[in-house]
Amino acid sequence: MNYKDIRGNFMLDEKMISIIILTNGQEGRLGYCIDNILSQDYPNKELIVVSSNSSDTLANYAENSMIKTYIRPEFSRSEARNFALSQVSGEYIFFINPLDALMNNQVLSNICKDMEGSNSNFLAMLSLKLKDGFFHYLEKEDDVEEITDSNSWFYFFKHHEMRMLGGKLFGRELLDNLNLNVDSDQQFVNHLIHNSTNPVFDKRGRGEYVWLEEEGRKQIEFNRDETPLPDYLKDIKLSTDKRIDDVVNIAICVDDNYCQHITPMIFSIDKNTQEKVNVYLIYYKLNASSFEGVARLNEVLTNVKIKLRKVRDYQYEWLSQFKENTLPTEAYFRLLLPELVPEAKRILYLDVDMLILSDIGKLYKIDLDNNILGVVRDFPFTGNKKSWSYMLLGEDGNRYFNSGMLLMDLELMRENKVVERFTQFILETSKFYLLGDQDAFNTFFFYKVKLLEDKYNYVVENQKILENSNPETVIKHYCGYSDSKPWKIHPGISSYILPSIWLYRKYQRQANKAIFNRPKVLLIVHETEDLGKEVVTAESIDYQNYGNYKVALLPSKENSHADAIKAYYHQINIIKNEEELEQMAADADYLYFMKEASYFKDWDSLSNLVETAMEKNADYVMTSHQRFSVKDDAFYLPNESGEVVAISDRKLEDLIVEKPKLFSRNEGYLFSTEILKESNISLDMPDMIQSSRIFNGAKRKYLHDKSVWIEIDYEN
Repeated sequence: MNYKDIRGNFMLDEKMISIIILTNGQEGRLGYCIDNILSQDYPNKELIVVSSNSSDTLANYAENSMIKTYIRPEFSRSEARNFALSQVSGEYIFFINPLDALMNNQVLSNICKDMEGSNSNFLAMLSLKLKDGFFHYLEKEDDVEEITDSNSWFYFFKHHEMRMLGGKLFGRELLDNLNLNVDSDQQFVNHLIHNSTNPVFDKRGRGEYVWLEEEGRKQIEFNRDETPLPDYLKDIKLSTDKRIDDVVNIAICVDDNYCQHITPMIFSIDKNTQEKVNVYLIYYKLNASSFEGVARLNEVLTNVKIKLRKVRDYQYEWLSQFKENTLPTEAYFRLLLPELVPEAKRILYLDVDMLILSDIGKLYKIDLDNNILGVVRDFPFTGNKKSWSYMLLGEDGNRYFNSGMLLMDLELMRENKVVERFTQFILETSKFYLLGDQDAFNTFFFYKVKLLEDKYNYVVENQKILENSNPETVIKHYCGYSDSKPWKIHPGISSYILPSIWLYRKYQRQANKAIFNRPKVLLIVHETEDLGKEVVTAESIDYQNYGNYKVALLPSKENSHADAIKAYYHQINIIKNEEELEQMAADADYLYFMKEASYFKDWDSLSNLVETAMEKNADYVMTSHQRFSVKDDAFYLPNESGEVVAISDRKLEDLIVEKPKLFSRNEGYLFSTEILKESNISLDMPDMIQSSRIFNGAKRKYLHDKSVWIEIDYEN
């Protein structure tokens, strides 16, 4: 039979659709729902109504040959559903709730095309909510998505449409393979999906199934007992062999940004582990300075050897497919470890933002009991039953682990082709994640992980929550909502977290002192009468990665907070008299003045400044700076060139006229202590006399015309 639809398109030999309504007969919108189905432009259809009660509404349609009505008060919900299915004549079956409707009279035609166009025999529809006379769109996508064995659980978890019977179109042939003796609609839909061919979720039109929200009607809650998290690795082959290497293998995934932060962790491994350790740096592209930094670090290590493993172009392109979240591709490099480190039986993956505080060999040799991963709970989540981990995993939310430390059985992964299966899983499920690949690890490996003691991945955020620190900590992890990265400035962070941050910075300075033969710098800080200002200054000094500096704090004459600052930042030296300051200055190679609550802009500001002085063989380097206005709550940026400019032939008075904000103040410049000796300069001179004599006494002078520090303006 040929005919045209309302758009003038020819449609050929449509298969019959059997539409099913399960009702109690008393719903106020039942008549509207039936009329809505009858008005559909799809001509080859029948409507089957199974009701627990007769009603005037149903009686109104008694003469309509397209409608078959059955009154069965003795049926349960599942019995009514199964009876209706036994009465269908159509090749397609579609369920609709008596409270709901289809958006327009073309819906059945459209979804049949969508399903057939996907070579599918199951389609679930996105719904829109009708509330108080308004439509509420719950999604904005406009696509037909494939439902797979990997992601079907996530669809049930996220979309209430998947958990209800209404809005499901499927081929009658699916009934031959189904277990119809299931009570709930959610179980029934789950059976349909797993027995269908290429099932799809139709989001076109942003929802053509209209779900009425009225008093007492709620969306169906996700029932985890009916649809438990699948065991994606239930078929893996296990082995009783002990798969442990003679050397500890550790993997770190880096790019140029992460590579500049590897030193403290690797240095801490070397200092605290007695066994031989191979640290594999997994990378795709690194610049020359990153390679140079790795080489320098390697030279000072005793128990640790750094090895580089490059991700190939095809591997990088493969991983770059994961575009559904904001994680960089480098975050997924750890998926390639079985292939990139073929000589290792197992490997310990570690995030960059960690410290190793005791021998890591014990962790490496832990028996995984034929599990693929050894992991540690992510306590900031597992300790809060309202957190994401419990939303994702239900009562098992206390098993949600932090993926920053993974003890991986590489042999078991290779034997069972786990990498290929895991990457395909991520491709099909990543759109559902909140915490990126950490959610992927937790769901895919859920049944194949061994939970280890917290001390093997102790998140510093725990110290804020628990108000204590684990004295047996082996791995300290600098992550969490406080953004506790030690290379960032933290003037207001929790006092429970600060000691951990100081510890990391101490390792950073010790490592850099061992790696680089750099001059000793004395930072001379003039205290103000405001404790808050001094904390910012002291914190900006403490987070410097430079390995060879000391701090001299000159207390103010009144209302000094020097002792309070010293209690927080132990490396600060409180200067009691001029002789003590001069003795410290005599032991330094360079001096740098800080005043009026100025602070370093970046964690490597001092390193870059000293590097400039050494490259230019300079005894005086003035720096540009930014200004932060407390009044305006805004940063003001200088007009800087970013270059290092020679100013040895310039007069100070000319420079003051040209750049008064730089050269008219006695701070922000690095200078050699030789100038003090040769020019008869005292550190207790008035500022302008002191700064002019230092400038005039210098022979090789430069302007580092790039912001190194920030001035806080409390007045203008």
